[in-house]
Amino acid sequence: MTDKKKRSLYLSILMIVLGLALAAFSRSLVVGKSSSSERISIYQETILEYEALQAQNQRLIEQNDLLESKKDVLISNLEGDESYEEIIKEREYYALISGMAAVEGPGIRVVLNDRIEYDPARNPIESIVHDKTVLHVIDILKANGAQALAFNSTRLTAVAQIGCIGPTILCYNNRQMPPYVIEAIGPMEEMANAIAGDSYLSHITSSEIGIRMSINMMENLALPSFSRTGDYRSLITLLEAK
Repeated sequence: MTDKKKRSLYLSILMIVLGLALAAFSRSLVVGKSSSSERISIYQETILEYEALQAQNQRLIEQNDLLESKKDVLISNLEGDESYEEIIKEREYYALISGMAAVEGPGIRVVLNDRIEYDPARNPIESIVHDKTVLHVIDILKANGAQALAFNSTRLTAVAQIGCIGPTILCYNNRQMPPYVIEAIGPMEEMANAIAGDSYLSHITSSEIGIRMSINMMENLALPSFSRTGDYRSLITLLEAK
């Protein structure tokens, strides 16, 4: 093969390589533009959905305020009625047991925290506090006379929504962070002894597992009402969405 033919061959190969490179570059630009447009579209849809949920939530708040006003009017209209006192007492009783009224009284405070310097490669998974640990403590307190409960300053109702997503504990869809504080109004000594004597809690608070737990008896605990936390609004939104 002559030098001229060799140069022509090399030039042809070079042109082919450059052509392929340009084609690949052009495709990447098209794909990048398409991907960028898709991300913008998803972002815009998310914004619209968020604004719709905000508007829906605001409507429900206004409806709730209106219902509260109507309730106050109806209660005031009962004044002077023979059954007024009985109705008010019944309302207060149901507000108390449903968690819709703030309460004060003697009780205990249980604080749970993860193992110090937890290392997933060396320490067991039990070394961090999970939802089942919190629910276990709550069940013990209920079984030993707890009349009202709160978790990280959120009042618990008869249907306590506590769950786990990865390492995060949710309470009524709100993220909670350690230390986890569980407060209960009721017979102090009975509840404290039940927590201190529980075999599962003794196991996870051992040096091998390393969960940290403290129990304090309180002469007076003040627990907020469930409605004060604002959580009921998110629950109403979820229910309406269904």
